[in-house]
Amino acid sequence: MSILKRLDRLDVATSDLADAARIYEDNFGFKITIAADRASATVKVGGAEIRLAAGDSVAAQIASGGEGMFALWLEADDLDAVAAAFRNAGLESGVIRSENGRRIMAIDPKLANQVPLFIFDRKA
Repeated sequence: MSILKRLDRLDVATSDLADAARIYEDNFGFKITIAADRASATVKVGGAEIRLAAGDSVAAQIASGGEGMFALWLEADDLDAVAAAFRNAGLESGVIRSENGRRIMAIDPKLANQVPLFIFDRKA
């Protein structure tokens, strides 16, 4: 049994939210939900989502690395078990913080092929 439960969300930085939303709608037929603040939009894909992010929240990301994926979120049943598995493998698991009803552990991108990876559970 895997200690990770499912892919929750993939975050994508974009400099033009309207254009990115149009691309996902036109090219893939996805229904896009744009947030009230118009700084992000979501695309539901099965039980996961793609979050398109624009504006100030991703300006530094775009300036340093360009547009595209900037975070991968995975859900686990038990974050303590994930941290233990990392330690048992000789890897640094990262600090666990609580936020918005979840416990979140950021994984060093060097351990995930340079992808910022966040693993969480809902035990906050």
